[in-house]
Amino acid sequence: MSFSIRASAGFPKMLLFLILACLGGVGFGYAQPKTYTLANAHSHNDYEQKRPFRAAYELGFGSIEADVFLKDGELYVAHNFKDISPDRTLKALYLEPLLQEISQHNGWPYANRQELQWLIDIKNTGPATLAALQKEFAPYRKQLQHVRIVISGEMPDPAQMAGQDELFTFDGRKNEVYPKEASPRVKLVSSSIMDFGSHWDGKEPLNETARQKIKTFVELQHAQKKLVRLWATPNTELGYRTLQELGVDYIGTDDLAGLAAFLGK
Repeated sequence: MSFSIRASAGFPKMLLFLILACLGGVGFGYAQPKTYTLANAHSHNDYEQKRPFRAAYELGFGSIEADVFLKDGELYVAHNFKDISPDRTLKALYLEPLLQEISQHNGWPYANRQELQWLIDIKNTGPATLAALQKEFAPYRKQLQHVRIVISGEMPDPAQMAGQDELFTFDGRKNEVYPKEASPRVKLVSSSIMDFGSHWDGKEPLNETARQKIKTFVELQHAQKKLVRLWATPNTELGYRTLQELGVDYIGTDDLAGLAAFLGK
């Protein structure tokens, strides 16, 4: 059986798009999670925690973020270049402990075969830093097969993404247009909540205008088989619950214990 639906003045294009998605015209493989678990938890600026990697990992977080600078050929984690410390290398704080856990869990980051998203925000010398990451990670391709490495920050131009090492995926932006060849490399799309006109503190309900804008954004990304993350979101229970209601895939926080307690309820 075949049929067609055409958009008209009485049949909005957005509604048509979503109907086609549900009918299979557009893959809807990234629909809102039915149940949120710690696999949906994202440790924002994880390197600023007292125990980088370990604190979030031991709670079972599904996504961990590290800002990375390249200095004198070495990769460091820091919020600003002036904060670089010799003992805070990406290898020492993240790569080595992650590889240790993988070796203990038959090739998986977690014993329950939960995958891990590792968001690496490149802060300087984009191409050189990406090349240094490739050199650092290349010997561990097999071990990292269940780790989705997402490059953010100073990323390659969308036209160049398809040609990058398959070790890496990229952190998309909501207003960016990606060529057909590059789109499969963009697994995650991130945006500041302020991009939707909100400086929300999470103590009062999110205003309806911003709520509807975020809902539409999430639905469009899911229709394109992309996962969604918002940053600059509040570390409150109302904030976490609202992100769940809107279907955001990764709930970010700086309060690891607070989000873990919320998701564990």
